[in-house]
Amino acid sequence: MVQAMGPTYAGGTQPITKDGYDVLYLPDVNNRELIAQGEAPVFYYIPNRIRMARKQGPDKGDYLFNLVRFAGTGGEGVIGGGGDVAGGMLTFSVTGALPEQTRRQAEADITARFSGSEDVFWGIKAARKPPMFRPAIIAQTTTSVSNMSPTAQGFPVADQNTRGVTRGFRTVGMPRSRALTRDPEPGATDNNLDPWYCMMQGQGSGSIDPTGTHAFSGLLGKYPAAIAWAAFHGTASPLIVIQNFKLKVWSPVCTIKIDGNWDSIFTHFSAAASGRYLWAKVDAQAEFNNMRKSGTIKVDVKVDTTLPGADEIARRMDERSELVFNKFMEMAQKVIFDPPQPQVEAAQASSGSSFFSPWGVGLSLKYRRDETHLDLHYEETRQFAYLQDHTVSSSLAGMADEIKADPEAERKYFLTVYLDDWPQRLARVVRPVASWDDKTVQFLSVQIGYPNTTGELNWQGHSFTGGDGNDPTWKFQTAKKVAGDVSNAPAEWTPDMTYVKRKVHLAEPQSETLDPYHRVQIERNVIDLDPEPNGTLLNDTTLEVRADNAGRIAVGPIGLGVMLEDKSQTVEVVMEATDENYEPLGMPPVRFRWGFDDLDLDRSWTVFSGDPEMLPFYRYQVTATVKGTLFRKGQSWTGPWTRANGNGPLIVDVPPPDAEGVVTRSLSDERVRRLRELAAPPVRELDGWSDEPAYAVADEPGETDEVDAEPAATRGTRETPTSFLSYPL
Repeated sequence: MVQAMGPTYAGGTQPITKDGYDVLYLPDVNNRELIAQGEAPVFYYIPNRIRMARKQGPDKGDYLFNLVRFAGTGGEGVIGGGGDVAGGMLTFSVTGALPEQTRRQAEADITARFSGSEDVFWGIKAARKPPMFRPAIIAQTTTSVSNMSPTAQGFPVADQNTRGVTRGFRTVGMPRSRALTRDPEPGATDNNLDPWYCMMQGQGSGSIDPTGTHAFSGLLGKYPAAIAWAAFHGTASPLIVIQNFKLKVWSPVCTIKIDGNWDSIFTHFSAAASGRYLWAKVDAQAEFNNMRKSGTIKVDVKVDTTLPGADEIARRMDERSELVFNKFMEMAQKVIFDPPQPQVEAAQASSGSSFFSPWGVGLSLKYRRDETHLDLHYEETRQFAYLQDHTVSSSLAGMADEIKADPEAERKYFLTVYLDDWPQRLARVVRPVASWDDKTVQFLSVQIGYPNTTGELNWQGHSFTGGDGNDPTWKFQTAKKVAGDVSNAPAEWTPDMTYVKRKVHLAEPQSETLDPYHRVQIERNVIDLDPEPNGTLLNDTTLEVRADNAGRIAVGPIGLGVMLEDKSQTVEVVMEATDENYEPLGMPPVRFRWGFDDLDLDRSWTVFSGDPEMLPFYRYQVTATVKGTLFRKGQSWTGPWTRANGNGPLIVDVPPPDAEGVVTRSLSDERVRRLRELAAPPVRELDGWSDEPAYAVADEPGETDEVDAEPAATRGTRETPTSFLSYPL
């Protein structure tokens, strides 16, 4: 019983185009026998064009295509940044599959076209069953994609001789070595991806299913990426995809004869080499055809004469199939390509030629062999099975039509990635600001917190002192997270924000007796500039830890607004911190005193309240004293409270004794007399001390009783007499 054996090129091919899809049909080599036995004839199909694949079938869903262009500087804000880079990533898939409806229409066309034909392979007039359609039998698929960058020698182009016959490939244009060694532009930075880089992955063996899908991906430099971006947005395509199918096909029973002389064949190949060392299949086949035309090789193909149109079948087999060439190459690889060859001078290559083919390399022609002088003779009669090359190629155009029909589709297929956006480095630069010279601030500290993926704050800290040198800055760095990656995130937190806790650590102030000119009041030795427990939430990159943010009053230098004439004149100033309404804050007041000798020495007053909200409001009160003598009355007066605000220098306003609001205190004559009496030294008598004054004082009316009111015994027992200078005013 005869069975369908496989497709044949003996009957030719039938291309069908439907709805923009191209498909090629081949008949089974045994169709005539199948119809004679009442079986259904068989036809085979193979895609004649490849196109961009879709997600949901040949004509449904989005294209399996994406072009991503990227650029970045790789600066300090990017983790792992390696310098400037720009380029693209291209991914796409191709297929030769037909929509089901299109395939059925094409099969109906084949059936209708040959329903009345009696052709040996195509005719189905006598068929009692409808024809069957199957995918062609593919033994091997090789898929490749064109290059968008210069090769090592330049761009590959077909090399044709003067008769228009393709002899191979050569390269033109700028070689890659020159394209990559140009002088850098002024101010240009290093780029870690070559501008002309183009590396496509996915080339090589493909699916043996003619309707299968083949995927590609490639990394592009900035020039190919820019070309691809512009071309896919337009009507052109910068890429060509080529699929080479090796179809297993059959011949009808035929006789093949091949005759020639191996010396002549080798001489022809050597002369036609044009400097090439490796032969691509297309080049070898071209020279084989040239030798047939010149008579160096004689070929005779005869088909079973019982077949109608046997001569036409033989002609089609000879012209359209590779059966004869394949048989020749089977013998040539045993004779002129494998054994050692005679020493023959190879043809000289022109400067513009090259042995490279952009589609790969093939056989090498040997330069030595034993002088055997063999003749070529091959003859065989049978039904041959062989591999027939079927190459299809197509550009990947069509994206522009898709975008035009749906403008929103562009965002599905084209994406721009700014590499500096991720992974970002979240950085904070912290600098201390403090007056270290006055020794008030011991050190400053800062803690910066950033949540982990569970929402817990991770803290890092640093302290600053006056001995940190010229650049005391501290840098905090961490990876910037995506908001969605943090569960139980703190309230109001966003990925660009950090928690900051700053503190001022104050030194213990000196005792008032050790330095009466510079007074420091400290309410708390450690002052929190940011609220507890987690500080302040900030997105500032540059932060300061400022000592003057610790609720500080800093008044100085403080001087008097008057001059003192001699040492008997002193001025005391009482200073007190207040709120905005000049109400005391409850902190102890401080007192400064000016005398004649230290009048020009500046005073200063510093208050650290620990409250960052405190403003420099304060008040002061002046007391002026003119010291008296034993013979002159003293005087003292106190002015009203004077309001002041702001940090910096202060000139104290000393009011005169008769100014408004001044309270004056002075000594009466009676009190002076008493002081004189008390200050008089006792008179030593023979038997001891006397309680009488050393000089007589005239009694004044009304004063004697007052003086005598104090018992003499009491006066005589004083250990230290009271003087005017120590009299409490």
